[in-house]
Amino acid sequence: MKADTAPAIPAGPFAIPTDMPTLNRPMNLGQSIDDNTSRLDGIAKITGAARYSSDMILPNSLYARFVRCPFGAANLESFDDTEALKVDGVIEIDIQPKECQYDGQPVGHVAATSPMAVDRAMRALNLKWKKLPVKTQITDTVKQEVPQGEVSGADVTFAAVYSTPVQTHSSLETHGGVVDHRGDKATVYASTQGTSSVRDGFGDALGLKQSDFEVVCEYVGGGFGSKLGGPGKELMLAAKLSQKFKRPAYVMCNRWEEHLDTGNRPSSMTSVKLGLKKDGSVVGGEIRTWGGTGVGRGGGGVAIPSGRYDFQGVDKKHNDVSFNGGGPRPFRAPGHPQAVFAEELMLDEAAALIGMDPLTIRRKLLKDDVYREMMEMGARLIGWNERKPTGSQKTAMRIGYGIGTGGWGSASPGGSAEVVIHQDGSVESRTGTQDIGTGQRTSMGICTASAIGIPLSLVTVQIGRSTLPPGPGSGGSVTSPTTAPTMMAAAEAAKKKLLEHVARQANEKAEDLSVKDGQVLRRGEKFLSWKDACSKLTAEGVTGSASTGEGGRGASQGVQFMKVVVDCETGIVHPRHVIAIQSCGRVICRKTAESQIIGGVIQGISYGMFENKILDRNTGAMVNPNLEWYKVLGPNDMPHIEPVLWWHGQTGVKALGEPPNIPTAGALACAVYNAVGSPVRHLPLTPDKVLAALEGAAS
Repeated sequence: MKADTAPAIPAGPFAIPTDMPTLNRPMNLGQSIDDNTSRLDGIAKITGAARYSSDMILPNSLYARFVRCPFGAANLESFDDTEALKVDGVIEIDIQPKECQYDGQPVGHVAATSPMAVDRAMRALNLKWKKLPVKTQITDTVKQEVPQGEVSGADVTFAAVYSTPVQTHSSLETHGGVVDHRGDKATVYASTQGTSSVRDGFGDALGLKQSDFEVVCEYVGGGFGSKLGGPGKELMLAAKLSQKFKRPAYVMCNRWEEHLDTGNRPSSMTSVKLGLKKDGSVVGGEIRTWGGTGVGRGGGGVAIPSGRYDFQGVDKKHNDVSFNGGGPRPFRAPGHPQAVFAEELMLDEAAALIGMDPLTIRRKLLKDDVYREMMEMGARLIGWNERKPTGSQKTAMRIGYGIGTGGWGSASPGGSAEVVIHQDGSVESRTGTQDIGTGQRTSMGICTASAIGIPLSLVTVQIGRSTLPPGPGSGGSVTSPTTAPTMMAAAEAAKKKLLEHVARQANEKAEDLSVKDGQVLRRGEKFLSWKDACSKLTAEGVTGSASTGEGGRGASQGVQFMKVVVDCETGIVHPRHVIAIQSCGRVICRKTAESQIIGGVIQGISYGMFENKILDRNTGAMVNPNLEWYKVLGPNDMPHIEPVLWWHGQTGVKALGEPPNIPTAGALACAVYNAVGSPVRHLPLTPDKVLAALEGAAS
């Protein structure tokens, strides 16, 4: 492969959509534009043919890594690059000593002709650090205190403190990419959630006009929000090195760096005092929240009260708290999972205090009837009638049931899209929007085929390049709501041009022609095959463009019910069954929509049960910067998850990325509380905390 040639994207069998029916989850049948198509890139991914940015090992490449502080706070007092520069292959060492404020903070970089040379040079630097005092958590600054006093006019006052840990993104593909600078042109292979934002964010780092370089992002190994917002320090370093040495530069974080310096979901602490009447109504109280933002200057918000429940007279105050840890980045529904954990467990505890069923108090307090309808369905599907009163079980293995709710706003259509109908009958969908694993490539193909009226097998989807029509960043659950209506509008425009062309040649009226099932119809009767109609086009075909379309209206609502089994001898929680009901408007592809919901639940359970970035209290260093000690949900921990596509009253394409991740940790905590009889108020729900709760040590 030549250094100035981008690798070809697999064609042939890798581009053929598979049409295998999903036989389970019959309640979702008929709720989407396409019920059975599997991901267009599924075969390429499972066979390894898909090329990610981290796979772009180009000839004559340089490799670079950041030199990083190993403590929460420290000064780099000295280093010796003499021996490091003697390592065969090392071409640049640039270190600028400074006072560091978190484990993993960069102070420079090493560049060499091989990863091994970089590692050897790192070991030879002989860095000398002076450790400084550190703070490692919210409670180093804010005292954890249960609010005191009664709420005026309440029959019962409930008070508690809840907390959630720092959660790292743990994307399968780490942050970074490759820059191939060839003097007058460059190609950037970026692992990103925004091809356009990467293009716009380089500034002078490449020394080229935007028209002289292309950002390529065919496949992304996850991001969850952490790969939004421009090139990032990894690609900026690659750009500078590639420009300087006129050869490809490869800069990808390793797993250790990924945990330390690529953002996180911030920790939180929530202090609650709630006044209730015996009928379950809320008459007042206060909620104080703190977000643990590390060295970040913001981003620690906690979305409680959520607005879904009627909490009259409840005051809310929030403060962000700094400590010696990496700063946050957007993370799948920022501020919401940590809020729902506190809000839903608070409701369960309040219900127990007044002797009310948790489902009943929610039905009373909910402001939206859609949630009540979802709860009625979810309760039936999970078997809520078999739930035992909280604290009534005395056996070693106890069953618990919990509820969580979530909501997310809508997005307006935008960005740009093109659809090209070629003379041979093939069709191209074009959008620069990237697919971070959610199925964007598949959705764009389905939108095009559906809007024109042709089989999906005729459509080729071009995405993930900055030279294509610009699209949005994949964040805030805006990708499908933004691009689907636009792509459909572009497809309609291309079809209109084709039919007008055919009508002129056949001396017919364009309004009498339509396309259905790959046939051109005249007043509802077969007129031409699709291929024959397209053959009448000129060599360049016809192109339809759009920058807007008919969007969805209203928010995406969701309710989750969870059933768990708690081993009261070991403290281990076993999630068994999840009902995840999610409204998402007009569903484009059933399989990818269900996959989004299932994935959100998996990530939510992982957050609730395992994930916790632990900083050493004395040094500020992360003690579990890998996937051996930083635990995530595995196959043996997985419950049976039933995604339910809620279609009642739904119009347009709505958000689906963030919403399914919001209710899960709250539902999990409520289920454990129901089984154990005493709440675990601090995530993750590890066995030691469950055993403490069994001893009545709610804290």
